[in-house]
Amino acid sequence: MVWLGSSWRWGSGLVIAAFVVVYLSAVLLHNTFHLFDNLPSSGPPGIMQALIAKSDKLSTDALTATGTSQRWNMFAPNVGTLSYSPIVVIVFKDGGRLALHSPVEPELPGWDKAYPITNDVEGAAREYNWRFHWADGRIRKFESRAASVKPNWWKVRTTYTRWRAQRWIDQHPERKDEILRIELWRAKIRHPGYGRSFTCEAVEILPVSPRSDPLWPIDVEPYFLPYGP
Repeated sequence: MVWLGSSWRWGSGLVIAAFVVVYLSAVLLHNTFHLFDNLPSSGPPGIMQALIAKSDKLSTDALTATGTSQRWNMFAPNVGTLSYSPIVVIVFKDGGRLALHSPVEPELPGWDKAYPITNDVEGAAREYNWRFHWADGRIRKFESRAASVKPNWWKVRTTYTRWRAQRWIDQHPERKDEILRIELWRAKIRHPGYGRSFTCEAVEILPVSPRSDPLWPIDVEPYFLPYGP
């Protein structure tokens, strides 16, 4: 019986060692070959691509068979493909408009028209240098909620709109009487990836409720429909 116990220990140790070697080899191959994903597919490199594809399939099958596939959601939720940037718009009595947004965002194109970026615009104005607040983490959650259409964030939308507008009014008190109303817009930003660039897909107006805010800096325009109760 001693030889049986010894054989079991040696045998189980060899099985575990083989599993570890195969697993580490599969992980190494899987991650290494992805470094060559962008090789040209024609000419001699095409042979390399075929070899990489075959090896990648073998390593993927090995990881799948052992239940150790490396997926992003093993560590965190999938990376989002969209973000929304709130833009406070001051509308003047002469029809002019002014965009107030996070200081880390670039100036918006197309502001010589009635809307910040009309939804039929194409080209450079659409594929713009949107940064979606990389450097503005201190108020990112505040801005994310201000850009939400969910009904339970109406007070945050209103507070954010008033806060951003009040800062501008404090810096330009002589222009306060020129203001007709204050609006809240949001830009729908498509993140880069899968061959995409930073893109502003659409701009839409959000409802706010200035009548419920005793600190609203100007008189409320009564006939502006996106103003809530």
